[in-house]
Amino acid sequence: MNKKQIKTLTSVIVVIIALAVGYFGSGRLHLGQGNNSATDNSSQVSTKSLASSVKQAPLTFKNQRQMVMVNTDALGRAVDSHIQLKDSQEPKVKREPLTYNPVGWHNYNFYYKKSDGSIGKMWLMARGHLVGYQFSGLNNEARNLVPETAWFNGGNFTGTNDGNTASMLYYENRLDSWLANHPNYYLDYQVTPLYEGNELLPRQIRLAYVGIDKNGQTLSIKLGGGREKSGNGGATVVVLDNVAPNAKINYADGTAVNTVSPK
Repeated sequence: MNKKQIKTLTSVIVVIIALAVGYFGSGRLHLGQGNNSATDNSSQVSTKSLASSVKQAPLTFKNQRQMVMVNTDALGRAVDSHIQLKDSQEPKVKREPLTYNPVGWHNYNFYYKKSDGSIGKMWLMARGHLVGYQFSGLNNEARNLVPETAWFNGGNFTGTNDGNTASMLYYENRLDSWLANHPNYYLDYQVTPLYEGNELLPRQIRLAYVGIDKNGQTLSIKLGGGREKSGNGGATVVVLDNVAPNAKINYADGTAVNTVSPK
């Protein structure tokens, strides 16, 4: 083999090696790599919305307050809660303590990390309304309650923080303000828990909301937070994860493990 042939062969080998490195390095071929997706019942944030047998769609407009709840399913789980009301139709009665334990209910006094780095301790779970009390006036109603983490429900480990865009409270308070600022309009608000198979706790909660005038014409509502998408019937849809930063949750039965240790 002469020098010219050797040089040509060397160039070909270099090109082949470069192509191979680019191909394998690109992640197109994963030899011996397992599935890294979350297969356990942990509190990892979901990357996509779970499905529901309940269609997202506004109630038929009747120019009157409506509250429609689907009966609990065969496992005793809440399925869907839907309201249409004006600001003047919000409940005026005093809220009662919640004593009903929705299916899958467990609670734990867990450690959590405070903003200053110190460690606190607080209850992990809350009896979470689907349609909030400020709209529904419902207390111990099985069709409207699911186990939610306190962090997801109220936006904080202790107390509330309606600036937390991953919380129910962020949307509930802003929808309440929208009603107050639009006293002649109706709010159509549908809340649907999203389950994985026969798990007892919802991994996600789907919110759908739209304004309606006296003639039944819809008015889009945008609340910010970076999670809103367009839904059916002119509604805005948001899907939130039922998680807590200090816990690994088993959604199959509602048990949990604390992921923060005391110092």
